[in-house]
Amino acid sequence: MSVTEIDTQRLGFLPNLCSFKAILRVAIAAEVLAMVLALASAADTYQASVLKLILTSVFVQWVVISATISLCFYHKFAGPQDVLRTSVVATGIVVFFTICASVLTIMTDSYQKVGEIFYWDTPFILRNIFISVVITLFALRYFYIQNERDEHLRADSGAKYDALQSRMRPHFLFNSLNSIAMLVHQDADQAEEAILDLADIFRTTLDKRNRIPLREELDVTLRYLRMEGLRLGKRRLNIVWDMDRNTLPFDMEIPPLLLQPLAENAIYHGIQPREEGGTLGISLYDAGDKLDIVITNPVPPEGTNSHQKGNHIAQENLKNRLKLAYGNRANLQIKRSRHQYRVSFSIPKE
Repeated sequence: MSVTEIDTQRLGFLPNLCSFKAILRVAIAAEVLAMVLALASAADTYQASVLKLILTSVFVQWVVISATISLCFYHKFAGPQDVLRTSVVATGIVVFFTICASVLTIMTDSYQKVGEIFYWDTPFILRNIFISVVITLFALRYFYIQNERDEHLRADSGAKYDALQSRMRPHFLFNSLNSIAMLVHQDADQAEEAILDLADIFRTTLDKRNRIPLREELDVTLRYLRMEGLRLGKRRLNIVWDMDRNTLPFDMEIPPLLLQPLAENAIYHGIQPREEGGTLGISLYDAGDKLDIVITNPVPPEGTNSHQKGNHIAQENLKNRLKLAYGNRANLQIKRSRHQYRVSFSIPKE
């Protein structure tokens, strides 16, 4: 999940209870609980203790798994719930299945005792209800605290992500407006096209989506490069694309403004300071379970690049955005040789 995605299968503050993995985890936790309850009331002999553990396991597993599946179906029909209603419904369902299991246990025990009439063990039922309510309330409290922590992390990560993304806009806008201002007096038609390109680019930068298709990111990058090509000229800016359009996953969802800022960074720090310009290389490879991206640009002569500090800030910005979006699954690598500057990273397919 991206940092701001929300699990739509949650029931209020409860986790997703409709998956096999969730039911398996619940079953394991129930078995641990059964062992604790069985040990707390262990019998005198080994055989009796084992029998007690088996009966307690069957009792607890039946209650817990039945309640979990019921909550799953309840959520599908009832939809989102507030904290109080979720707690009441969850507790009520657990109590209901506890009573059912208790009654079945009493009936089974009565029929096993040949010659005795059926009896009703109210203290046994009340004791089971009390234990179920206490454990359920503890579990609900845990899920509530966990949900609050997850919500806080999602909100905090989303705010950091938006802040990191917004840092690019002033720099990008400044360069774009300069380009258009220069074109107005040289070629009005090209200036108009540049303005339309800028409008489309900023429509993406102002988009609140956390993911956009790779196709849209490439379109924004192409528009930016077209605008920069008008400003620097074909003699100073040469662009080489290396990608297979037949295999590239154009519908793959990625964080917005990953490729365009790298191209901007390469031009601003690597090509623009050189009098003769240079070649910007952009490579995209479909590597099966991930997408590899490589940006290369020439290294300007010593003393001609006065934007090294801004270059490091932009790289750190991209590194933080990738970490927020993908964790440790996207490693940014930067290699500098005598003649070439190379930035590469991989985006996992999700």
